[in-house]
Amino acid sequence: MKAYPHTLSGGQKQSVGIARSIALNPKLVVADEPISALDASVRASVLNLLKDLQEEKNLTYLFISHDIRVVKWLSSHIAVMYVGKLVEYAETEELFQHRYHPYTEALLNAVPIEDPTERRKRKILLGEVPSPVDPKPGCRFAPRCEFATDRCRQEDPPLTERKPGHFVACFADFEGVTEWDAYTV
Repeated sequence: MKAYPHTLSGGQKQSVGIARSIALNPKLVVADEPISALDASVRASVLNLLKDLQEEKNLTYLFISHDIRVVKWLSSHIAVMYVGKLVEYAETEELFQHRYHPYTEALLNAVPIEDPTERRKRKILLGEVPSPVDPKPGCRFAPRCEFATDRCRQEDPPLTERKPGHFVACFADFEGVTEWDAYTV
């Protein structure tokens, strides 16, 4: 309480930010990369604080992160975005079990395996990331998607419900695909 901001550690600064964000008892807290600059032990304590506050105060988080493992641990639903466009949305467990967008698969494939003896074929995305300022017509993922067709390059796929509660913005139909390795570059 008596410390100056410049004397606080990264974790202390994040804790102060969390305290400020919940001081007025909001129903929704937007947390944009709240743990990105923290070391592992401080990350864990901040995440535990967020989880405890979520349960204690019945908070809803819009948790924005590049760390899909953290998102999985903290969230009941996941929305996957690519260059500012929503490409897939589902309950967390559903999304991890059934992926219908090639970017979601590539994103989950990039998560490191914790067992050093286990190996898997890596999905490497080729091509350039499109400009978020001036995107070209069509699906934003098309320049990097191995399944892109002319339709993908011309039309922006709408977000459609593939199965109850699972929404995807992709023209390709990957229904029943269980082994994405068959589609690995």
